[in-house]
Amino acid sequence: MKKNVRLLSTFAIFLCFFIANANAVTDIMIQGAGKRFPIAVASICNQTSHKLEPDKTIISNLDVSGYFNVLNPDTYIEAKGKCDDQNFAYSDWSVIGAEGLVKGEATGSGSNMTVKMYLHDVARQGVVVAKEYKISHPSQITTVANRFSNVILEYFTGTAGFFGSQIAFSGKVGRFKELFLMDANGTNVRQISNDRGLVLSTAWSPTGQDLVYTSYRNRAPDLFRYSLSNRRLIQLTNGNALEIGGQFSPDGNTILYSRTRGSAADLILADLGGRTIRNVLVEGGIINVSPSWSPDGSEIVFCSNRSGGPQIYKMSASGGNIKRVSFVSSNYCTSPAWSPKGDKLAFVCRAEGRFQIFVSDADGLNAQQLTTYGHNEDPSWAPDGRYIAFASTFGSSKIFNIAMIKSDGTNLKQLTFSNSGYTDPSWGPIE
Repeated sequence: MKKNVRLLSTFAIFLCFFIANANAVTDIMIQGAGKRFPIAVASICNQTSHKLEPDKTIISNLDVSGYFNVLNPDTYIEAKGKCDDQNFAYSDWSVIGAEGLVKGEATGSGSNMTVKMYLHDVARQGVVVAKEYKISHPSQITTVANRFSNVILEYFTGTAGFFGSQIAFSGKVGRFKELFLMDANGTNVRQISNDRGLVLSTAWSPTGQDLVYTSYRNRAPDLFRYSLSNRRLIQLTNGNALEIGGQFSPDGNTILYSRTRGSAADLILADLGGRTIRNVLVEGGIINVSPSWSPDGSEIVFCSNRSGGPQIYKMSASGGNIKRVSFVSSNYCTSPAWSPKGDKLAFVCRAEGRFQIFVSDADGLNAQQLTTYGHNEDPSWAPDGRYIAFASTFGSSKIFNIAMIKSDGTNLKQLTFSNSGYTDPSWGPIE
């Protein structure tokens, strides 16, 4: 969700002297069998009258990314919040094992504050990246921290991170399930809806301003569109059918969803007010559910029982050229999600009696099982295409929580720790 604030990056400094070294680090990080880069994140020199702590968010972000070994701040030798940033002892950081160092400073007052952030190479004793941000309110320091975290991740891996995005999900509240949001690193969990029903199958608009989901708030499963900017809720469908799996098209102008009547489930394309534009896939007696658009909007992947048990298929956006794309040894596959880069599919298949997350190429080839224990459901891609959020019981527990994992099966992280249960994660765009 984009905030109505002015927060601009005004300059970036890349020192050519360190480019060769940066590329070497990137090779180690990506190919080094789990090696994590040791990095320290210092408290900023804060010369404003406000409490500004971007270091806490940056530490959480870098840790959850799986690329960094963030050193414990309790081991730091340098005084907390030290100023005179250009005159400090690199030896204070090398002695504790830091190879990278994040420092910063904040100046100004009122609605005119400046935050400068620096990434240092400790061994070569110099700044490799610098950014300056203008903020008008202390609350914007989290946005600064997220943006600089993305800069750090891009410097070391060549691809910017997902920080600044949010994950929507369903959370159990008593006997109901409500809509929740949290930051992508698992912090700032908050309840959004109070439908006193069941909230299911949430999806984001491309701008991150709207959500579409199924709710039983009127004791019937209808689609609703919720605006995060003005908290306006619009009911899109109204009837006895089950409408679920709503997905905004890549251009944000239409919504594709599944409508179940009797023994059949059809795929329907509607405008943003819920009015049907056309029936994309209507086949008597066949169940077609869980649609997901390709990033360019030309194809749709979905789940269907057209060949017996549920499997994953894709088709053209017009509803033709249907092809099966799930080729793992399972008679039950569902919940497909197309990656933002368009090159991968994530989906769920039953394996050895439990549901597990799989990833394949967009044509279904080279399938890889990512999870191996517990029940794991509802995959949703991060906006950078490297991570997947999903719901997991984490082994023997019967309670689902939200987790994330890299698309290569590494860096499994539990993001929520609810005692009641969280499911149906949907990863939104970066603000």
